[in-house]
Amino acid sequence: MNMTKEDVYDMLNNPIIQQVLLEILGDDINGFNVLEALTELTEVTDDEISRQLDLKLNTVRKLLYKLYDARLVDYNREKDEETNWYSYTWRATFTKLPGVVKKRMEQLLIDLKEQLEVEENTLFFYCPRCEFKYSFDEAIDYGFRCSQCNGVLKEYNNKNDILMIKNQIKIIEEELALNPLFS
Repeated sequence: MNMTKEDVYDMLNNPIIQQVLLEILGDDINGFNVLEALTELTEVTDDEISRQLDLKLNTVRKLLYKLYDARLVDYNREKDEETNWYSYTWRATFTKLPGVVKKRMEQLLIDLKEQLEVEENTLFFYCPRCEFKYSFDEAIDYGFRCSQCNGVLKEYNNKNDILMIKNQIKIIEEELALNPLFS
């Protein structure tokens, strides 16, 4: 599948894709600039990206390796026979991005459904001072006292937590069903 620059930028402007990319990049927003450089220059060395973005070479390399681990970039390696140094030419593999995002969203959906089951089937307590939340079994283990401040634990009403998880599940399911990127 061939993608135009406009297709790539449309995809990169999708909030769900941005969220997944932030996870992949370890919340380093410089990664979006690296992706933009790869979009504009097609094939480029890490050194060229570093100079263009005025970022440390080490920072660019770390971001490229994170993107490579997620299979969103690829590289060619060539050895300079005079210096015996390797140079890497990087390129984005944006056609894989929807699949990567879909896979992560499906895993998040599984995690949220498991969390929902725990929330619906567990009695919780909390410390009003520290705001730590304990399951019933944990509360018993601590004698209904906070493990941090030794304050008395109160019963926790998790109806809002359950509602929030259900809403997140609904949003993700709708996005997976309706967004043409993920079909």
